[in-house]
Amino acid sequence: MEQEAPAGWEFFDSVDFPTDHIDDPMGRPRVRHVVTAVVVGHEGAAWLPRLSEALWALNPRPDRLIAVDTGSTDETAELLAAMPGVESVVSVSARTGFGMAVARGLEAHGFAPIPSAVGPYGDDGHMPVVEWLWLLHDDCAPAPKALEKLLLQATMSPATGVWGPKLRLWPRDRELLEVGVTTSLGGRRDTGIEIGELDQGQHDQPRNVLAVSSAGMLVRRDVWEALHGFDPRLPMFRDDIDFGWRASRAGYQVGVAPDAVIYHAQAAATGERALAGTRRHAYQLDRAHAYYTVLANAPGKLLPLLILRFLFGALLRSIWFLIGKTPSGAVDEWTALLGTLLAGGWTQARKNRRNLDQVPYDHIKGLFSRSVHALRHNLEETTSTISERIREAWADEPEEQVVTTARRAKSTARVAGDQPRWRRQLIRRPFLGAWVVLAIGALIAARDLIGGGFLRSNLLLPAHENLAALWHAAASAPPGVTPPAWLAQLSAFSTVMFGPDGATNILLLGAVPLAGLAAWVMLRSFVVDRVARAWGASAYGLAVFTNGAISQGRLGTCVAAIVLPLLGAAVHTVARRRRVYVQGSWRAAWFAGICLAVLFAFTPALGLLIAVILVLGAVFGLGWRRQGRQLVFSVVLGLLLVLPWTIDLVQHPSKLGQEAGGPPTAAVGPGDSLQHLLTGTPVGAPAPWWFAVPLILVALVSLLRESRQRYELLGWFAALAGLAGTLVASRLGGGSGPLMFLMTAGWIIAVTVAWDSVGKSTEIIVQGVLGIVLLTTVVTAGFWLVRGTDGPLWSGPAQDLPAYLVSSQDPPENQSILVVRKAPAGQMRFALVKDGGPRMGALEAAPTPAQSKPITDVLATLGGGGSGEEGRQLAALAIDYVYLPGPVDPTLASTLDSLPGLTRASANDGDASWLVDRSKIEGKTPLNDQTHTVWRILGLIGWIIALVFCLPTVRRTVAVPHGTHARRDPR
Repeated sequence: MEQEAPAGWEFFDSVDFPTDHIDDPMGRPRVRHVVTAVVVGHEGAAWLPRLSEALWALNPRPDRLIAVDTGSTDETAELLAAMPGVESVVSVSARTGFGMAVARGLEAHGFAPIPSAVGPYGDDGHMPVVEWLWLLHDDCAPAPKALEKLLLQATMSPATGVWGPKLRLWPRDRELLEVGVTTSLGGRRDTGIEIGELDQGQHDQPRNVLAVSSAGMLVRRDVWEALHGFDPRLPMFRDDIDFGWRASRAGYQVGVAPDAVIYHAQAAATGERALAGTRRHAYQLDRAHAYYTVLANAPGKLLPLLILRFLFGALLRSIWFLIGKTPSGAVDEWTALLGTLLAGGWTQARKNRRNLDQVPYDHIKGLFSRSVHALRHNLEETTSTISERIREAWADEPEEQVVTTARRAKSTARVAGDQPRWRRQLIRRPFLGAWVVLAIGALIAARDLIGGGFLRSNLLLPAHENLAALWHAAASAPPGVTPPAWLAQLSAFSTVMFGPDGATNILLLGAVPLAGLAAWVMLRSFVVDRVARAWGASAYGLAVFTNGAISQGRLGTCVAAIVLPLLGAAVHTVARRRRVYVQGSWRAAWFAGICLAVLFAFTPALGLLIAVILVLGAVFGLGWRRQGRQLVFSVVLGLLLVLPWTIDLVQHPSKLGQEAGGPPTAAVGPGDSLQHLLTGTPVGAPAPWWFAVPLILVALVSLLRESRQRYELLGWFAALAGLAGTLVASRLGGGSGPLMFLMTAGWIIAVTVAWDSVGKSTEIIVQGVLGIVLLTTVVTAGFWLVRGTDGPLWSGPAQDLPAYLVSSQDPPENQSILVVRKAPAGQMRFALVKDGGPRMGALEAAPTPAQSKPITDVLATLGGGGSGEEGRQLAALAIDYVYLPGPVDPTLASTLDSLPGLTRASANDGDASWLVDRSKIEGKTPLNDQTHTVWRILGLIGWIIALVFCLPTVRRTVAVPHGTHARRDPR
């Protein structure tokens, strides 16, 4: 080889240069090593100069250097020809794989000749000779000691026929890529190296492994010829694992020499150049070769289980790709698996390799990666991918680079370094401390409601006993009646939140900290001052309490309070101004549609008001640009996701005033309750109405400033919209609690934005106004903690019935109880209690008057004194008990006592109950539920699609043969 050093050879430090001799520390006789190096290049002009420097610095150098160019279109061929001591370059097609290219180079020039005169160490030429083949990529650079260390290990361990170096990241990084490689029987490539792990000598022990990378692989000639080189069916990806597996099966050991270091650029895997040797997607090719390698080499007794494992794994990965909006990845997954199974190449490979089985599988089983390791790596990569993609959420289109403004720079809290860590964190993150206070306060405020049974109130029916009952109620209703949409959403939430009762407790008792956290997510989009942001989020959370949503058990308002800020953040992402041509975000638009669907379901009146505002804003405010169309799409999506509940709201507008969980909130009129109307506090709220006066006054004062922000005006617009909606709802007699909450939210936004703009002011007036705001918030929080969240809301059993009546509803009796109450005006009201009594959603899914007419007729007859046939009629309606809660109407009780077929049963003090004789009559209840299967299936599909389009896109990654780093498919 030439002795003239190319320019730039100082790439290597002097410490990397080798000694002059390869001495065995164990004192074994010297062995003459003859090395033939083969370099395969493809579009490698960017890396070949560094490889030339590395080859010049090698000592000892290969005895023969062969270069193969696989159809490069740049200067690769010329650079290969200029390498020191290289033979004439062999040119092959770009479709030639790495192993085939090596074979073509050896066919053209052969292995290096064995010297017969004087050996390299002054010997007489009669030393034992071992011939080696050294494989190099065009984008790798061996350290000067690399070949020496490989040959030294070969001298020390003559039984090992394949050696591999330690791979580090190009150009000369200490980040580890690979120190030997293995695979699981599921096809998972495993190096045992953590992502980003630095080389600190922790893997420097030579050892036997299943395989080594083809970048720097040193193979004894007899092993190469016995195994017939790399499998031609594997042009790239997994060819090294297949070769090492075959070598291990044939009894040739494979070892790694960590002292030999090679730096590798991974150009093809990182997408820095196009792949050669294939036209298929990199991910599809990698998966196909993984399946082929396992099927061609695994023991035959394991094949059925392995095929089932492949099918199950492909199914899971396909679901992951579909959720991540990468259907091409799912197609590649199944194309790779089915193509490999059906092509049959692996069956022929198994026949050809039968003569290799010199070592039983149990003897090399320890070289494979365990399934638990593969599972751990999959979980780590999935978590890493989700974290990375979440950071890119709602960024479908390019945005301008964020520039740190002077105001944002001033908002950064500066803390002395000698402060305790907790104090530094509290100063830098004031909301963290505020949220902890809200969370602990929620537990203190709910001290009388935790662990006492089901949460109940006049506006909240008890939760269902289990998930099965809740899912059944979400899909079932009497004929002609639509089950409420919010039950299905609550069912999904309850599935991951400790069941229906646990989900209800979290949404009600944890509404204050959850709403505060959601408000912080929204405010951080446009509020810079951290203290102002912390106050705004905390005040918003406390507004759920002052509105009376918790103490009255208004589940709908609590859910709306949590969802409203998330909807605001999504709308802000869609509508914000950008300095790039493409604007808006479809991912945020899909999320806004989901939030609107929740509002339509839990608080229809509030959802309708927000939808009207968004449509008007899209048409008149955004001029029907892309952003406006996205907002209209969100509204349409929200309406579609709650079908057929949307149709039911159109047919029965009176349901707009209802909230999830119970009957409509008490209306607030503009006459006798003007103070409640103007302050946004419903009648019966736990906090006095005058608690909101300081907040409103500060919001009014902020309008007098000349430098008011557009977000302040938006806050006031929300407050006025809530006021207008409350007036309309009050006139119509519907619920106004959620609309009043919108008023309070608007004032909080206005004050928070005003605080953000003047918070650093030293004027006494400004500081005094902010002090009033803080003092009011602290007083409200103290009132919340002292008063608690109980009141109309209480915790107790699901039914106010005697114990024997409650137990009679359980299987196998499944008895029905007719609960009759007589109003002071003389009207009779009834409820047919069965299967655990009326639970959440029973009011919205109540039977029609026509369906309940048989029972109504019987009660009307009883109210008139009875005809004597009511006992038989009740038995025919499949009613087992008649129950009258106290105070019992004596006339009605006397009538029931005189009826044949009815027998007095025991009851609590002040109550009365009668057993209906059904022994001679086969009763049939008129109130049978009908399952809405089609709508629920369509709704489930719609929600899955919407959620998928909200999630970040999943990238196809390739398990590259140079480390555990996940790389994007360059195609």
